[in-house]
Amino acid sequence: MSAGEPGFVLTVGQQEGGERLLEFLSSRLINESKTTLRRLVGAGRILLNGHAAPTGEALRAGDRVSLPPGLAPGPPPEQAIPIEVLYQDADHLCVDKPAGWPVLPGRRGQGAEFYRSLVALLNRDAPPGGPYVRPHVVHRLDRETSGVLLVACHVAAGRALSMQFQRRQVEKTYLCIVEGALPRQDVELNVPLRRMPGSILQMAPATEGGTSAVTLVHLKESFGHFSLLRLRPLTGRQHQIRVHLSAAGYPPLVDGLYGRREQLTGADLNRILGARVAKDGAILLDRCPLHAAALRYRPPSAREQRLQESSLPDDMEALLELLRRVDPPRQRAPR
Repeated sequence: MSAGEPGFVLTVGQQEGGERLLEFLSSRLINESKTTLRRLVGAGRILLNGHAAPTGEALRAGDRVSLPPGLAPGPPPEQAIPIEVLYQDADHLCVDKPAGWPVLPGRRGQGAEFYRSLVALLNRDAPPGGPYVRPHVVHRLDRETSGVLLVACHVAAGRALSMQFQRRQVEKTYLCIVEGALPRQDVELNVPLRRMPGSILQMAPATEGGTSAVTLVHLKESFGHFSLLRLRPLTGRQHQIRVHLSAAGYPPLVDGLYGRREQLTGADLNRILGARVAKDGAILLDRCPLHAAALRYRPPSAREQRLQESSLPDDMEALLELLRRVDPPRQRAPR
């Protein structure tokens, strides 16, 4: 690489020959979004050998890519939040996502801490100037949901993993604490879903039409007024588990969109149980208690499936311990 006019100039190396222009730029300019890079290429502000070129142009070793003033390779971001790696190889990594963070940033870059931490994690041993690895998120968890998340390290691995999700070859297992005591051990919720009119986020059961959505429900532990459920969604619709549970009358104990409260306080629990078991002002839970506990899938370079598991986070475990004391289970299902 060398400095040039009017901006920075990148030289395509031997190993980068054959890459597409956008792929090359993405691996060198790790702090810029692909949307920004596409816009700059489309506007003719990024030039290939002095001329405008499409993002899909194949590169050759020795080609020179000129960047506009103010745009230059920089080091990857520092890791903003700790992320536990459950498994990693050259194609992908499996991480334990903490609750409270969106997987991908918003359109204006808000909520980027988790994604930028993934970038930092993948590039902790990268050479100065790159090439850098850009995370390819193949499935998402809601901001408040914790647990197992797959991330591909390159485009081909991302496609291979995404295809498994599309073909329903990935087995997903969730745990959720809900309000109400299920009367049966196993239930199948087969309720088509549609987008709520006027909302870009919220989903709702569809009385006509809609998109097929199926969730298998197993009662793991029952209390007097609450249940711990093990859930296996056979489809992957947005907010599927939360909508299905709410529609069945057993909403997550906390859920600002589909449940009955945005947080669980001591006063809430006292009112539900009809007894004073906690301090009124205590916040017992401040997020939807949904946890991606396990994921069975086939790594891109493997022949056999692999199971990755995540233990219940501290906030859900602490609440369960409290419920076992103050709301004794009428039935304890095998773990």
